Amino acid sequence: MERKVEDILSGDSPREDLDKEAAADVRKLGDRILNILQSTKSLRLSSEAHVTLWTRIEETTKNARRRNRQIKILRYSAVACAFIALSFFFWNRQDPDISYNSLLYNAMNNQNLITEEQEVSMRHGDGQNVRISDGQEVIDLSLDQKYENARKKTSTFNTLTVPYGKRIEVILPDNSKVWLNAGSQLTFPTIFDAAERRVYLEGEGYFDVESDVKRPFYVHTANLEVKVLGTTFNISSYKDDPFASTVLLSGEIELQGAGETLFEPQILKPGTAAVLRKDSKHLSISNETVEDHISWRQKQLILKNTPLAEITTRLERVYNTDITVESTSGSNETFSGRLDLTQPLTSLLTTLYNPVEYQLQQEERRITIKKK
Repeated sequence: MERKVEDILSGDSPREDLDKEAAADVRKLGDRILNILQSTKSLRLSSEAHVTLWTRIEETTKNARRRNRQIKILRYSAVACAFIALSFFFWNRQDPDISYNSLLYNAMNNQNLITEEQEVSMRHGDGQNVRISDGQEVIDLSLDQKYENARKKTSTFNTLTVPYGKRIEVILPDNSKVWLNAGSQLTFPTIFDAAERRVYLEGEGYFDVESDVKRPFYVHTANLEVKVLGTTFNISSYKDDPFASTVLLSGEIELQGAGETLFEPQILKPGTAAVLRKDSKHLSISNETVEDHISWRQKQLILKNTPLAEITTRLERVYNTDITVESTSGSNETFSGRLDLTQPLTSLLTTLYNPVEYQLQQEERRITIKKK
């Protein structure tokens, strides 16, 4: 197809690779060149002039394309920077749903540590896992210089794991205190949000929350959510227990369902206990002797018509030992009284299983109970 110089210079060339965004610049350049040519005596160009002229036009077009690409890159960079700035802004605002979802993700991602770890450990947001020595009874994060420095940085999540047979007290960055029972796990941010404080618990914990009216404190579990301002309470939510419960010692808490469990928010007063049956999703609230529910802190287990199967499950956590009962007889029995958890496990089991009728066989961390 024949192309006229005038068509090319006017920007009407059918060349498909000519960038549309550079057409305006080329058209202006073409008009200027055409005016110059028309002002000369010669109205025709030699073949060499055609080639030279077309080469200069292509070079100009490439330069225009390059400038347009640079402008695009700058525009995209500006948009990306604006997006990052807005993301950082909204992240710092800590939308409750985003904050909870991030907390839940980190908690679920580390739950396997409860059965894998043999010692109390802390997994940081960067994946580093630090084991806590046996002699250490308290982890004070409010005084740790690392956490003081972290306040100036982006918040991440830490997961404190207390395996079976262990207990630990932790002082959170806001000075709230939590005592974690055996087989428990607490996930919390390195920096609490300016508007609220959220943690996730698997297992059992006794909370003494630092009062802060402007920043409510939330404890999330698989079935319950507890909202507090400043109070002391105990919450138990083990995955393999048929129930979840919370008992209030002082202050006031608001209790509501979580996950697949839904019920109207309930306000608890001191001396009351709320027990959720997982199978029926029924919540019952009653007045209780709250000290009975926190006796584990004094290494005691208070029983009130407690089924034998529930007792052995608790003892397995405390002593980090598997208890297998080969006989089903007596499994429906209930017990009331007090067990001293500082005693050897075999001594406690002979209290529950009459040595005249049963024999105990122990092999490392496994005890088998057989009918004689």
